[in-house]
Amino acid sequence: MTLRLGIVEDHDRLVDDLVAALTPAQFQLGWRAASLAQARQHLDDPVDLLLLDLGLPDGSGVALVEEFRRQQPAIRIVAHTVFDSERQVMLALQAGVDGYLLKGAAPAQVEENLQAAMAGGTPLSPAVARYLLRRVRGDAEQSRMPEQSEPPPSLTGRERDVLEHLARGYSYRETAESLGIRTHTVAHHAKNLYSKLAAHSCSEAVFEALRSGLIRLG
Repeated sequence: MTLRLGIVEDHDRLVDDLVAALTPAQFQLGWRAASLAQARQHLDDPVDLLLLDLGLPDGSGVALVEEFRRQQPAIRIVAHTVFDSERQVMLALQAGVDGYLLKGAAPAQVEENLQAAMAGGTPLSPAVARYLLRRVRGDAEQSRMPEQSEPPPSLTGRERDVLEHLARGYSYRETAESLGIRTHTVAHHAKNLYSKLAAHSCSEAVFEALRSGLIRLG
C-alpha cells in the first residue's frame, strides 16, 4: 500500500531531494507546506504520515501536532528538524509526535525511519535517544554536561560554515558550491567535525554543535 505523506518544511531544496529519493511504491507526496498558515490549510486533507519541521517562519511546528491529531486521529507525526534544545525535544514528544529526527541524515535513512513510524515504532536520532536515556536515568550531572563539563571543542571558521550549511539540509556538493570550495574539501571538514564533536553522523554533529552553542541557525 502506498502511503500519503504531508511535509511541513520551509527549505524547498530539502523537500525536493527527499521526495525524489522516496520509493514511489512506498510513499506518495500528498501535499507540502512551508509555514504554519499553509499547513493549516491542509488540516482536512488526509495523509497517513506528517513530516514536520519545528522551526517555521511563523512559529513552532509543535503547535500543529494537536491540531492535526484532532482532525486526523490516525495520523503519524515525525518531527524533522535542526532544533537541538532538550526543551524542544520534550515539548515535541509531550505534544505527541511519533518520532524525532535531526536533519542531515541521508534520504534513504529518513525513509527507513518513516516506515518505522508507520509500523508503530518511535524513530529517534541517536543524539536525541541518548538525551532521553540520560533523562530517564535521572542523571542530572550528565544532562548538564554542556554547561559544566570541559569547554566545547573549537571550530575553525570554515568548519562552522560547513556545519551550518549541512544543518540547513545542503548536500556536500551544494555546500561546496555555496562556499566556493571543492566537494572533497567539504568532506574533509565534515570528517574533522565528526571527530571534534564525537559524532557518527551529520545529524549528531549538528545536534551537539547547536546544543553547545558552536553554531546558531536563525
